[in-house]
Amino acid sequence: MPKSVLVADDSNTIRKVIGMIFATEDFTVTMVDNGLDAVNKARELRPDIVLADCMMPGKNGYEVAEAIKADPALQATPVMLLAGTFEPFDENRARASRADAHIVKPFDSTSFLDKVKTLVGMPTGGGMTVPTYQPVSSGSPAPAAAAAPVAAPRPLPGPAGVPTA
Repeated sequence: MPKSVLVADDSNTIRKVIGMIFATEDFTVTMVDNGLDAVNKARELRPDIVLADCMMPGKNGYEVAEAIKADPALQATPVMLLAGTFEPFDENRARASRADAHIVKPFDSTSFLDKVKTLVGMPTGGGMTVPTYQPVSSGSPAPAAAAAPVAAPRPLPGPAGVPTA
């Protein structure tokens, strides 16, 4: 019996790519383009896994994960967040939302499938293990994220390519 996957991403391109990845696999795929529809469709379909974009209209992926994990009928459903390469991924927020895993887009189709299959209990091609998030206790503050290193500005060239500094 095929596993069911609910994909929530506002990018038509990402939805098409994910559809192609699952086309030859034992999955039935339902696609939505926003977080509100994702939560409603999850309640209707009870999928085996939900894949939710971190940044989308309605509810973002973190909020979708929170809503699914707060619903007694869905709380055991794995949620994997889809993070954009140039979008900030908040690991503390992912833990707090009780998301089960995340992957950064664009992703390798084999790694993507291995993560999904691991989360739904199917054998994978690569024997991969998926790191999961540990819940953040509600009584203690989450650790602050380290600041990204900033490079010193380079002097602009002056006339004829001669540095001004």
